[in-house]
Amino acid sequence: MQRAWTGILLLLAAATAAVAAPGVVDVEVHAHAGWLEADIQIENLIDLRTASTIDSGLSGFCAYEVAVVGPNALIVGRRTWTLRLDHDLWEDRYLVTGPDGEQEVAGLAAMDSVCSRLEAVRLLPLDRLDPDLEYRLTVSVEVLPLASVDSQHLSQYLSRLGGGAREELDLDLGSLFGRLFKGGRAGRTTAAHTGPVFRPRNLSEEDRP
Repeated sequence: MQRAWTGILLLLAAATAAVAAPGVVDVEVHAHAGWLEADIQIENLIDLRTASTIDSGLSGFCAYEVAVVGPNALIVGRRTWTLRLDHDLWEDRYLVTGPDGEQEVAGLAAMDSVCSRLEAVRLLPLDRLDPDLEYRLTVSVEVLPLASVDSQHLSQYLSRLGGGAREELDLDLGSLFGRLFKGGRAGRTTAAHTGPVFRPRNLSEEDRP
C-alpha cells in the first residue's frame, strides 16, 4: 500500500512539473561599453504542448519584450524580438532562428535553454538615463505553437521583411506578435516580471569581450 501511494505521489509531482507555469526567475542589470544590458533567466518556457508541436514539424515562436521604466511609469526604452523554433523533419535538425541568424541545437532541451537563458541583452545607451534616478525593467515573454495556416502566414510576412534593418525587423515582429497573441489565443504561454529598482550610477560594469 505504501508503494502504491508513493507511486501516485510521484505521478502527481511529475504532472505538476509538466504543467508548471512559466516564470522569469532572475534579471540582472549591468552596464557595458556605455550601454544598459540585462541577463534574464526564465523557467518552464517550452511546455509539453509547444514541444510536441515543434517535434511534429510545425513552428513555435517566442516573442520577448524588455522595457526600461522610469519615474511616473514612463517607458524610456524598449527592446522587442522573436525566436522561431523549428524541427526540420527531413534532416532531423532543431533550429532556433532570431535577429542574429540561425542556430542549430541538439534537441528540445537545448532549444529551451537558448530561449530561457538570455545574456547581455542590449537595451539602450546609458547616456539616455539620469544616473541618479530610479528605473526598473519589465520583462514579458509569450510562446505560441502555431497551426500550419498561421505558420505559412508568418513565413510569408517574414520573407517580405528580409531586407529591413535589425531594429525595424524587431519592431515589425513585435507588432505582428501583438496581433497574433491578442485576444487570448488558445495554446499560448505567457510570463511577465517587474524587476527591482536600480540607479544607473550604481550599476556594475561587466567585463565582456
